[in-house]
Amino acid sequence: MRRAEIAPSGLYNAVGRANLSSPAVRIEWLPTAKSDAFIAYRPLWLASRTDSFSTSSVVDGSGASGAFAGHQLEGRVRHWLVRDALRLEVGVLHLAKGRFLEMAPNAPATRDTTYSSFNLTAFF
Repeated sequence: MRRAEIAPSGLYNAVGRANLSSPAVRIEWLPTAKSDAFIAYRPLWLASRTDSFSTSSVVDGSGASGAFAGHQLEGRVRHWLVRDALRLEVGVLHLAKGRFLEMAPNAPATRDTTYSSFNLTAFF
């Protein structure tokens, strides 16, 4: 379960439990009796400069690209449309590339990543 400690699961898989040093700050709140929300910030560093970043294949064997991979900001809101039966969830995550993800020899020449999700869950 990556959601509780690193990032949402599903299609977003840029950050996983490998070669990663990443403390986080997470604030959770209950805006109403039927809703909950959180926002989280986590800076991302490689545990070893010469290994690939997390579960990606981006690597700099020389270590010259540094160890800072970037900033990850995530938020989620959930709301019960029908209490204990139907819940709507909306989430967004932004990964701002750091030096390593911009400079590593095989880093993709892409912009920062923004991931969003919309879920409707039925409980029965």
